[in-house]
Amino acid sequence: MLKISVGSTNPVKLAASVEAFELAGEEVETTRFDVESGVSDQPTSNREAIEGARKRAKKAKGKGKFDFGVGLEGSVSDTGFGMFLTGWAYLIDRTDSYLGGGGRLQLPETIASRIRNGEELGPVMDEVTGRSGVKENEGAIGIFTNGIITRKEAYRNALVFALAKYLNPELYS
Repeated sequence: MLKISVGSTNPVKLAASVEAFELAGEEVETTRFDVESGVSDQPTSNREAIEGARKRAKKAKGKGKFDFGVGLEGSVSDTGFGMFLTGWAYLIDRTDSYLGGGGRLQLPETIASRIRNGEELGPVMDEVTGRSGVKENEGAIGIFTNGIITRKEAYRNALVFALAKYLNPELYS
């Protein structure tokens, strides 16, 4: 059984971590810690989000004797085609690190413009939907896809992509 430490207390991130490792054929025991990402509350580039996920994984791994530290960080990025939402997964074990990214979902311009003006996606989604805690539930992804893909599933997929290197180390050497 692998002992993994997740650098977040968000239940979506914890559930995504468990599912990803189970899909990879691993039985896990998880512990979660509230750790700072060291980046802005709303990362606006892949570089910033990856760095935040890396810092979360490193801090989580450093909290005890764990096989893996897990860091997950969502981000938005502006392109010539609009603003896109994505997520990054960073894993650290005793000897290596692993990185995976999620899909990209184009945000409506009404929401993108608010983020460009300094707001964070989570509170904006709470206001737009009239609910609270969207990011602890289906997330913006779940809202925009009508639940076809939820925030948990998006993070799970990013984690599975990161685990590819763990599953096939001979191909990554």
